[in-house]
Amino acid sequence: MLGDGIVPSNAKAGYLARLVIRRMLRQMDALKLDVPIADLVEMQLSSIGDPAYLRRLDTAREILDLEEEKYRQVISKGRRLLARSVKKFGDVGTIPTSQLIEWYDTYGIPPEVTKEVADSESVGIDLPDNFYSMVASTHAAALAEVSETPYAEYADRLKFIPKTLRLFYDEPSGITFEAVVLDVFDNQIVLDQTLFYPEGGGQPADHGTITSPDLVLHVVDAQSANGIILHKVDEPEGDLTYLVKKGDIISGTIDSKRRLAHTQHHTATHIVNHCAKTVLGDHVWQTGAQKSETKARLDITHFKRITDEEFSEIERLANEEVVKNQRVYTEWMDRIDAEKEYGFVLYQGGVPPGSDIRVVRVGGDVEACAGTHLRYTGMIGQIKLLHTERIQDGVERIEFAAGAAAVLASQARDNILNSACSIFRVPPEKLPDAADRFFTEWKELSKQNTRLKEELASALVGNMVAGARSAGDVRIASYISADADMQELIKIAGAMREIPDMIAFVGSTHDGGKVVVSVGRDARAGGFDAGAIVREICKELGGSGGGKPDLAQGGGPDASKLQEAFDAGIDSIMKRGEG
Repeated sequence: MLGDGIVPSNAKAGYLARLVIRRMLRQMDALKLDVPIADLVEMQLSSIGDPAYLRRLDTAREILDLEEEKYRQVISKGRRLLARSVKKFGDVGTIPTSQLIEWYDTYGIPPEVTKEVADSESVGIDLPDNFYSMVASTHAAALAEVSETPYAEYADRLKFIPKTLRLFYDEPSGITFEAVVLDVFDNQIVLDQTLFYPEGGGQPADHGTITSPDLVLHVVDAQSANGIILHKVDEPEGDLTYLVKKGDIISGTIDSKRRLAHTQHHTATHIVNHCAKTVLGDHVWQTGAQKSETKARLDITHFKRITDEEFSEIERLANEEVVKNQRVYTEWMDRIDAEKEYGFVLYQGGVPPGSDIRVVRVGGDVEACAGTHLRYTGMIGQIKLLHTERIQDGVERIEFAAGAAAVLASQARDNILNSACSIFRVPPEKLPDAADRFFTEWKELSKQNTRLKEELASALVGNMVAGARSAGDVRIASYISADADMQELIKIAGAMREIPDMIAFVGSTHDGGKVVVSVGRDARAGGFDAGAIVREICKELGGSGGGKPDLAQGGGPDASKLQEAFDAGIDSIMKRGEG
């Protein structure tokens, strides 16, 4: 599986690969084989001697080492989870198969490990002999993508209409065309031929206009239904079926700027995909792509995060392909002949229907593709990789811009760089050192600030204790700050709580009224509750609060009443002490 480019993950074929690997690891543990799984696989490949697999041995080893490390972590965490969870099934007596599957799917915990933990708790498990087959069949079903027939409601109407002639293949740089109207319904117009590319293969539909001598309609979408392209137009003034009739000859004009941007991004996607495979390894496989006017994204299989060095190398190689200005070749081929010549790598972007497929060759990349493409790679202008992210386990997303969009993206980043240089007052080449220096200084100042706050809190505690008022068996102290945040208030109140007979009111008028009340051990024994006191104070501020008997917090929007609320709370305690 790894030799065929499958990367272990939590979805589709990658899930099945991980299932097999972890089953092997479990069997190795049962047999007490203290050897890396990668060594066993290397021994097996060496005995087979297939050059195609041996070329990918280093990548396979890296994947297997990573998978084994993940497996060990899963087992360690899984045992802790099971220690808590298995006990819940004590009353039932048996852990059902559905729960075993859930734990395996969600946390990767093998049922054999669950059985070990369950046995120690005298809990049974319902583990069928075909457990792994059940799990595999569940995920194998997800491999078959099910989609509804597009525009099914128009099926009867469309079945007598011939397929639309797609002019954008023979005239990729064409902008205007003439066509005959074959049908009109709802907001849809069907033509005998068109330059409007219908949405597909991650490429958005063309926009533009359809005109006749007395009419201009704006095309806002184009979709393909069984080979027939439907042009969706904006709501016209009046009934569309009266404005446009079957047999009318119309002129169509596509938005050339939008089309060029999509085409540049589509051709660039093929180049970036090929360069990613060159840099990262033959296991890379396209799992999805989406183009727009401003950027594109490419999702590829890869077993770890793309490093900065790999990111830069992919971009460098991609722009080398652009500078070479190589011809982009497209041809229609019999599917069987194409597969014999190029293999299943053709289907990087998915498997197209039909006995004939359109094969696109861009440099070293060969794919079955129905999208629009440039005639030469140099027409892309520039490819700028923007960033990468891990969208799921085993899948990396590369976002990039091409053509004019790449220039704009580069300018935007230059503007950010220049702004940062202006703030730090250094040239670009010195920015990293300046940022590092300022960050180091900021961390040191933050530490100093924390120490000063702690010293201030300690001094405040001393002052509060010195100024405390006695009320029977307890003492009361208060402090209001103009700028302290909640964490500072909690720190002060926490220190006051350590004094057994002390009740402390601590507050701040910064950004609304904030209140923290602490009650010492002896004061709590006397019936005083910090939560109850805070709630009464916060009512006066128009807010609410609560917490534990020893420490509670709250606040309200009306900070102007904070001193008044404190005074009222203190008076209440004083009267209680006098009583």
